[in-house]
Amino acid sequence: MYRIFLLFVVTLIYSFGNLTAQKTNSIPYVNTAFNAGEKLFYKVNYGLIKGGEASLTIDAVPVGNTYLYYIKAFAETTGVIGAMVTIRDTYESYVNIHSGLPVKSIRNIREHNFTAYNEVLFFHDKNYIQSLKSGKHDTPPGILDILSAFYFARRHLFSTVLKKGEIIKLRTFFDDEIFNLDLKYKNTEKIKSKFGKINCYRFVPATTLGGTFNKEDQLQIWVTADKNYIPVKIRVKVPLGSLKCDLIGFEGIKNKNGELK
Repeated sequence: MYRIFLLFVVTLIYSFGNLTAQKTNSIPYVNTAFNAGEKLFYKVNYGLIKGGEASLTIDAVPVGNTYLYYIKAFAETTGVIGAMVTIRDTYESYVNIHSGLPVKSIRNIREHNFTAYNEVLFFHDKNYIQSLKSGKHDTPPGILDILSAFYFARRHLFSTVLKKGEIIKLRTFFDDEIFNLDLKYKNTEKIKSKFGKINCYRFVPATTLGGTFNKEDQLQIWVTADKNYIPVKIRVKVPLGSLKCDLIGFEGIKNKNGELK
């Protein structure tokens, strides 16, 4: 249950656009959505019970003669849920500052008695990746890891106005396989948050997502309708209740005249 939810907390990602080889190859070096130093903090509840905390952070680190974005997502269980189930999941991605494409990704998870670690290197010029766990995989042009996809989308894929009902097709490499996800843009809503009422884009699944979600209202994602494109709220229906993820804090956002004050 938590692994499914974390996937969407970290990837919020896929609500942001339609990646094609043509777009990837013609990307200008421009970034109007975020800065190095941005930090986003979330609380996760199961019904009325606090279940955990999550964060998304980005920095710029020197590598050789250049810099890469270093992006990190972290989630852990806390409170009553944490006393029953221990989850400490970390996702990391090193991203080319110019193209927005990943160079390396790391997945390091601990979920109760289950642990997993993997590193993936991306070779975009030859359209393949090298997984520490499973070796070489041929990939389509512009493949993303599950974390870098979120930032790539914020930066490059909101240049046009979304139309209601538009289907957004997405592709990434996750858990040693190509992961496809289609989401539908439903509408723009003003929602309540810790920071007051905020105008947001709302997205729902456009497919059954491999049998995980077979109804639109089983997964909903709200993203700020401004130039920051920050996920504010996620709702996932599960047996006997629902999982909720809400933004509770932020630092270093680029466009300070946006929806979040």
